[in-house]
Amino acid sequence: MKKTLIVILCAISLGGGIAYYLFNKIVVKASPSDTTIVSAFQIGAFTNYDNALKVADRNNGIVIKDEDIFRVYIAIIHNQEVISKLKKHYSEIGLNYYLKQIPAKKEFIEQTSSIEELLNKSSSDTYVVLNSEILEKFKELH
Repeated sequence: MKKTLIVILCAISLGGGIAYYLFNKIVVKASPSDTTIVSAFQIGAFTNYDNALKVADRNNGIVIKDEDIFRVYIAIIHNQEVISKLKKHYSEIGLNYYLKQIPAKKEFIEQTSSIEELLNKSSSDTYVVLNSEILEKFKELH
């Protein structure tokens, strides 16, 4: 009787431990509460970092590693009005991009919302400078 009880308790403990591990590994990671979705203007995806860096440097962008791919982003924006302005601007200068939804830390939104407001009120002459600040914040927090 004692051996059966010990085996049952060990099985319950082992099952509970595995369930706890899987819950923390899968469920908590899949729904992080400290992230939100933002729009990223992607102009390339590369397997070679040097190639991605060349494209990023030419277009005032940043390189972000996503698993085994290096993605080049030229803007990462949350404000819908700013997204519309940048779409128009990039179309006018003939720059092709892919608008992609990516996760970002809520801290990123908090730190860049004032810059996005400036970007929304400014002319296209200041887009590069203001956008560079936003991209650097994303890179810091990523």
